[in-house]
Amino acid sequence: MKLSLSWVKEFLDLDLPPEEIADALTLAGLEAEGMEEVDGDVIFEIGLTPNLGHCMSIAGIARELSAILQIPLKRKEVFVNESKEKTSDQITVQIEDESQCLRYSCRLVKKVQVGPSPQWLKLKLENSGLRSVNNLVDIGNLVMLETGQPLHMFDYDKLHGKTIVVKAATKAEKMVTLDDEKRDIPKGVLLISDEKGPIAFAGVMGELHSSVTEETKNVLIEAAQFSPEAVRKTSKLLNLRTDSSLRFERGIDPLSVEPALELATQYLSSVGNGEICKGAVRQIAREFTPSILNLNTERANRLLGTELSIGEIISLLERLEIKVLSESGTTLKVEPPSYRNDLHAEIDLIEEVGRMFGFNNIPRKIPRHASSTITHAPLFLFEEEIRTKLVAQGLQECLTCDLISPKLAEISLEKALDTSSQIHVLHPASADQSILRTSLMPGLLEVAKFNQDRQTQTIATFEVGHIHFKDGEKFYGEPSAGILLTGSEAPYHFKDKPEKADFFDLKGHVENLLSAIGVEEALFEPSHLQSFHPGRQASVKIGKVTAGVLGEVHPKHLRTMGISQKVYYAELNLHDLLDLKRNQYQAKKIAPFPGSQRDWTITLKEKTPIAEILSEIKSGSSPILEHVFLLDLYQSEKLGKDKKNASFRFVYRDPSRTIEYEAVEKEHTKLTQSIAEKFADSVG
Repeated sequence: MKLSLSWVKEFLDLDLPPEEIADALTLAGLEAEGMEEVDGDVIFEIGLTPNLGHCMSIAGIARELSAILQIPLKRKEVFVNESKEKTSDQITVQIEDESQCLRYSCRLVKKVQVGPSPQWLKLKLENSGLRSVNNLVDIGNLVMLETGQPLHMFDYDKLHGKTIVVKAATKAEKMVTLDDEKRDIPKGVLLISDEKGPIAFAGVMGELHSSVTEETKNVLIEAAQFSPEAVRKTSKLLNLRTDSSLRFERGIDPLSVEPALELATQYLSSVGNGEICKGAVRQIAREFTPSILNLNTERANRLLGTELSIGEIISLLERLEIKVLSESGTTLKVEPPSYRNDLHAEIDLIEEVGRMFGFNNIPRKIPRHASSTITHAPLFLFEEEIRTKLVAQGLQECLTCDLISPKLAEISLEKALDTSSQIHVLHPASADQSILRTSLMPGLLEVAKFNQDRQTQTIATFEVGHIHFKDGEKFYGEPSAGILLTGSEAPYHFKDKPEKADFFDLKGHVENLLSAIGVEEALFEPSHLQSFHPGRQASVKIGKVTAGVLGEVHPKHLRTMGISQKVYYAELNLHDLLDLKRNQYQAKKIAPFPGSQRDWTITLKEKTPIAEILSEIKSGSSPILEHVFLLDLYQSEKLGKDKKNASFRFVYRDPSRTIEYEAVEKEHTKLTQSIAEKFADSVG
């Protein structure tokens, strides 16, 4: 929100430098995010939190500065010269929906001269971030900015039946709004209507036909109090937010409706040379009833860490126009002003005491620390352990949103689930955040896309988070770890050019993670998931448990995302891994006797899994075979199509003595012949 210092000075006698004013606002919770000088005026950029609806006006911020700096607030007096014609003789108002419209007032100004606004009016609007249209529109915006009360101006001569009815929409209709857009009227939204039909979405935007133009002569000014829920519903259903709706959604001062109407009438008379009809037409569906709150001063001091007396607390509250009705011991009964609809409970009053005293003035004390006797959940600790180990592998952690779009939801990994397993948000803020993710893949692909668009081609990242799905009426959340690689496998070096990351780099990260948590016997079996490239994917099996999947992301998904290079992704179920994790480790003695190595090469069909060969070797129960691993893979045209040479290294050792050459040869020959016979159909 832009704040003009010269405009604020119409309410306060301020002699402080702009920097001190900015500091005072920030310390009171109205953060001054920026400051600039424009045509001799200082313009502040103020950041407001949603609960500060009473500060969305010049008068509102002047009230805050008055309380903070203890400078008296100047009140503007309004003088209206009325004609003999009565407004009530020329317009009738009826509130049908009293739950959504609490009060409605209007005044009629005739013989208005429409034209450009005077320079002082243009300057005020432009310094507040609005452009000047004409004197009628500008006066409405001026009063809204000054008082926080939105207004609407109708061309009186275009109203059918000279009747205003405030009611909820009951049937499907359309309305062309002021922005020249033809919009559907959702059922249930609050409308302002005349005898013929709707002329405005209450609190959001008016209809184009009934709006004021250069030919307007007679103006009906509307000032009303609509419920925040009604305006918020209309705004969301229309996907339309305006300066007016922002103020109504936060709640306006019910007692400012009529004064703002009178102020607008005065401006219209002086700037537009209009004749003001006598009186206003008012309809009040619900009288304003001030809230009464209790404040325990001892609790306030305990929570704030202060030692304020009851008198000091009363003084701080009265600076904010909070009336103290009675005092009983340490309890105060108070009445907040009508514009403070954010004060609902004692804790809100305690915050106000802290604001006025100054949080920076509260003495700092050494905090007392009381640790909980409840231990951390094992799953939480395991997630932290996984993060630590993945960072140790050189991966960068990312955090992405749990909510994704329907387009991204299609990319999610299959888990024997269909679209019925997706959990949809009932009232999403946007379509891009309408479904709870069923995989970490979409979010990490967005990270890859974001970086690629900014010329960062190499990414090695991970995320530990929860995925969500439902089965019938039951909802589930599973902790998962996702790993994504794309680009080069290592940084560029002038001597050796790095190769592109591939499936085996990703598989290595998964194997290293499993090894780090004590899971050694993992198998990687071919899988058939649609999210991955056919033939370049695998499932991670540990015993009978499928603990994860990995592979190259399917090119169609990369095209959908606009990613131009290969991406490799793995996802592991942490709930399963927690059950499989080894919690105790036992050190082994260093072998006192030397071992002996043998290399063996076998020709296989390309599709024969190496894991099957290794599994068979290990199941041979050789008493002296200590270790076996894949040493090399070789393929060439000379070897033949769809064939590969797999070289294995066998390590033999006898823990009780130095192993003999003949014993190694005998055991090695026996073992390799057995494997060759077993895989005879796979041997080329």
